[in-house]
Amino acid sequence: MGDLETGPGTEWRSLRRTIAGMIVLTVFAGCSSLTGLTGAEKPPPAPAATADAGTSAPAPQPPPQPAAPPPAATANAATSSTSFSSRVRQWFVGDLTGGTLTAAPSRTQASIDFDCPTVDYRQGAATLTVNDPKAENTALSLKYQASFVKTARECDVRGDMVTIRVGVQGRVVVGPAGGPGTVTVPLRYALVREGIEPKTIWTKLFVLNVAVTDIQLNVPFTHIEEEMTVPIPPRAELDAYVIYIGFDPDGLKPVEKPKPVAKPRAARAR
Repeated sequence: MGDLETGPGTEWRSLRRTIAGMIVLTVFAGCSSLTGLTGAEKPPPAPAATADAGTSAPAPQPPPQPAAPPPAATANAATSSTSFSSRVRQWFVGDLTGGTLTAAPSRTQASIDFDCPTVDYRQGAATLTVNDPKAENTALSLKYQASFVKTARECDVRGDMVTIRVGVQGRVVVGPAGGPGTVTVPLRYALVREGIEPKTIWTKLFVLNVAVTDIQLNVPFTHIEEEMTVPIPPRAELDAYVIYIGFDPDGLKPVEKPKPVAKPRAARAR
């Protein structure tokens, strides 16, 4: 009896293990086949923009951006756009006794070959003194004294004409009789062809008003002339051209009209 009860129970337990193993294999196989069909999880695609309910249209694209210029081109463009006036003022802001002006790029081959005339101070006109006529002591009658410090020039050739730009820096010093106020500085430029008989090619007087405050004893001033346009001289005469700068107080005086010539009186009959 013990053998009969033990045999069927053992077979039943073996059958249950076999059935459970088949169920596990079936479930595993189903999961593997499902993963092979669907693949890895991916985010759903973004919906396309639609012009209306049933028509799809491509999404708008941003306009193409222009390529940035190389650093060298940018630097050249900035240099060429810098005016003579701004470069002169930047140079003058530095040390009053040193430094050089960086020339602008030449616009034409003629500008490269053209030697700009030199700048010089007119003899006897490099200093301007303003005295107080009411002062009794001549040594203490000085109100202001103006002088030059720096000059710069640049030539720009256009066809058969050349424009000569000139920059001047000077200073006004307050004297014993001076004080706060406005100093009138008459500044004359002249382009002269030197020689046995000097000839003035171009000249003009500019009047500057320099403000002096009660806390300033040394006031700098700057003036830039950009109107000197003349025909290009022959190369043989170019070395004789000089740009003169000087103070011209006589230029402030009104021009006296010539007196009319007296008409001869008619002789009286005797």
